[in-house]
Amino acid sequence: MKRWAILAGAAIVLTMIGFKHRAAPAMLTGRAMGCEWKLLAEGKWERQSVHAEISEELEHWEQVLSTWRPGSDLSRYNRGEAASPDLTKVLKMAEALQRESHGAFDHRMLADLTAAEFGPGGKGVDLSSLGKGIAVDAVCERLKRRGIHRHVFSLAGEVRAGEGKWPVMIESPDPGNPAAGEVITLSNQAMATSGNYHQWNRREGDKLASHILNPVTRQPVLRPPCGVTVIGPDAATASGWATALFVLGPDGNPLAEARGYQVIWTGQAK
Repeated sequence: MKRWAILAGAAIVLTMIGFKHRAAPAMLTGRAMGCEWKLLAEGKWERQSVHAEISEELEHWEQVLSTWRPGSDLSRYNRGEAASPDLTKVLKMAEALQRESHGAFDHRMLADLTAAEFGPGGKGVDLSSLGKGIAVDAVCERLKRRGIHRHVFSLAGEVRAGEGKWPVMIESPDPGNPAAGEVITLSNQAMATSGNYHQWNRREGDKLASHILNPVTRQPVLRPPCGVTVIGPDAATASGWATALFVLGPDGNPLAEARGYQVIWTGQAK
């Protein structure tokens, strides 16, 4: 679903995997939510069954959280139906992030997103800023239950690593040299990036009007090409904080850092 990728809400994925590992782990790839996913994992495991389980998990969460599917749990909730148990858990996470970020993260702007020409229509809740992170976390927990502990998994650029050390490259916002990004190493950590250099619809001077909305103005955030990467224990909350920090700018870093998150900005944030 390309539209999910276009509308990854406030958490469009902007990282590139640059995995290097001495054990030459096996790789699986596929597509879900309009994006490519990758698994690198060590050990002995059956490729076909692991691929099927990953695909099943990703399909489940798209059916729960997509605003583009009229029959998804979220679309039915936005029409006034009761939230499913899985959707309820994500809504509680979104509400907590809204409080902790002092309102910079706001999941209740589906109508505003559509008005800014990034949304599918309708009104209510949009959880795409958490969706890929939720799905990545679910896949990684499922891999661990299978005994696959030394792995790294990405959905576009939402990334989570298990045991071991996994180099990952953060894409540069420089359109002339997108591969010239910073390389970090993840171990039992996750990372997510929010930025404006892939999804924007107009330019004002040197600033881009992105798909990320400011909850105060209800308008797209205007910044030069830049991105913010957040590293933490799980992909979902890292994604939520990346969204909030892109709204706040670098002055908001202490809010996330006080909760143990590492923050990396690329490009000109101001």
